[in-house]
Amino acid sequence: MRNIGMILLAIWLILYGAVPLSGISIPSGDLILAFLAVAAGVLILLGQRKFHFRGNIGMLLLAIWLILVGLLQLVDFSLPASGMVTAILAIAAGILLLIKR
Repeated sequence: MRNIGMILLAIWLILYGAVPLSGISIPSGDLILAFLAVAAGVLILLGQRKFHFRGNIGMLLLAIWLILVGLLQLVDFSLPASGMVTAILAIAAGILLLIKR
């Protein structure tokens, strides 16, 4: 499941970067990206569960970030300081992934 999650993450990253750069408008593109983010996060979480997240807190934070970002786009509500929370999660996940923790 982790591999599928990583594939969905790769697709999400490519679309997230390529769509604005290309100037192409995809109908319901935001909705598609939100579903891809949630699906990738859930599948990464399920794949990590086997390893009990030992030494891979970066992947755990990445999965949580993907789910949170996707849900905030899908569900019509806003959390106080949601931008700050997602930014902190992204920074923490990135740092931990870079140092392989």
